[in-house]
Amino acid sequence: MKIDNDSLILDDTDIDKLVIHHLRLVETTFENKYDDIANGDYDTGSLLISSPYHLEQAKQECKNPDETPELKCVELYIKEYFAAIKNRRETHHKTSSIISRIDEDFVIIKDYAKPAEWIKNTNTALKGVDKYVRDKTSDVLNDKAWNHNINPRIKRCLKIIEDEKSKALQEWYKTPWKKVFKEFALIKKNNDINDNSIREYEVCLDTIFTILEKEYVETVTYDDCFNISNWIHNLPKRWQTHYKKKDLVNAVKSGNDKVKISKTTIKKYLQSFKEFLAFCKKRRYIRDNFNDDFNIPKRQEKIKIVEFTKDELKTIFNSQTYPKQQQIDAAARYWIPLIALYTGMRLNEICQLYCDDIKCDGRMWYFQLTDGRADQHLKNKQSQRIVPIHPKLIEFGLIDYWQYIKKCKKDRLFFKLTYSKKNHYAHSISIWFGRYLQKLKIKTRSKVFHSFRHTVKTYLRDCKVPLEYQNAICGWSGNDMGQKVYAGKVPLKTLYEEICKLDYPFLNENLNKLNQKKRIKHKKQALS
Repeated sequence: MKIDNDSLILDDTDIDKLVIHHLRLVETTFENKYDDIANGDYDTGSLLISSPYHLEQAKQECKNPDETPELKCVELYIKEYFAAIKNRRETHHKTSSIISRIDEDFVIIKDYAKPAEWIKNTNTALKGVDKYVRDKTSDVLNDKAWNHNINPRIKRCLKIIEDEKSKALQEWYKTPWKKVFKEFALIKKNNDINDNSIREYEVCLDTIFTILEKEYVETVTYDDCFNISNWIHNLPKRWQTHYKKKDLVNAVKSGNDKVKISKTTIKKYLQSFKEFLAFCKKRRYIRDNFNDDFNIPKRQEKIKIVEFTKDELKTIFNSQTYPKQQQIDAAARYWIPLIALYTGMRLNEICQLYCDDIKCDGRMWYFQLTDGRADQHLKNKQSQRIVPIHPKLIEFGLIDYWQYIKKCKKDRLFFKLTYSKKNHYAHSISIWFGRYLQKLKIKTRSKVFHSFRHTVKTYLRDCKVPLEYQNAICGWSGNDMGQKVYAGKVPLKTLYEEICKLDYPFLNENLNKLNQKKRIKHKKQALS
């Protein structure tokens, strides 16, 4: 702001202050008079810079034909603005002398025919304020959600006002984000979101609030959302093992770490934060969910997991490389891929089996898959099921192994596996199998342990097993509405007959070699 040859000149920052001054009045009015506006009992036309009243007043002020009422309204508003800040005595010492010179007789616009560029910009900005008032009034009257484009300057100024309000609230309300997360997690759990997914939300939020150096939800601002959209790209992969929380901020802001998280992980972090802020707004902890202030990467093409080929299955179950059954420490590595091959069960469904999850009905052995224990987790409701044990698994000695584990008074079938909150009992087997595939040179992003599940689906189909029974065995929800709503539980006998059709004749030679050596009884002390 300056006066040059008795002409006032405002820069962009000064114009923003002009706009913010009036927008504060607009926002306060809409908050305090909302019901009256919605009922049509309050005329928001008084908030317009170029209202009929102000235009009429401007006409009376015009002294020559060049002076237009529209620009005169701008001049009158600028004088009104300077009078207001004089009264508040909030001006900076560098501008106070300038403002003191602007009185009622000071000419703001000297040439109406060729107004200064800053006058044109101010006029455009104030027109944007008037449009915002009209659009907002229309939406309130018609009970509609906001759905209008806003002049970028107006949008920026509104954000500044929101940030001011947030800062003012901080003096009164300070709610730790972890406290709000407990409510958030409860809602997720009631909507059947599993514990593992909820834990991922918490990890994402903890990381973001650490980077932002924030603890309270009320302190989150527009700038935070903008900054985290950029900083999160620098988050080191597996940062928890390489950095302490206090060092993470510098690591992310510097971006010096070469190994960074993927775009898929970036998207997960930002979407988790965005969803959490929307929840905070819904619960009235914050005023805005900052929807427009995130720059979330576009969705990458999802990696399609595919089944193993015949040659790949032969390579996997090669007696020269496959773990030996008689090695008790490798029992999980021996049995888990075989169980997946003949049942289509998910990795963690197999890893978390307890001995009493294996049952017998007459001559039919089966797995009872539940999430009845604190350390057992299933993906969804369809995952809770019975899966007949294929005769091949019994032939290989699964029941003998099960009986031996029970005799040794172990609760879990694969008791050597350890539990973690993130991957439950599947972590070590998942890592081992990935390395095993890599060693066999068949490891790709589309070939993982879950490929067994796709393999079973393909071979069940090729063995003419009806889709209804495929879904029942593998725990899939049928796409057909009739099947979803009316299909009851399939009898064990039927499922057993269907799973017995599952066959891999091309693997017989390999599997026989795996099972050739006589099973050696394990010494009991090896189980300790």
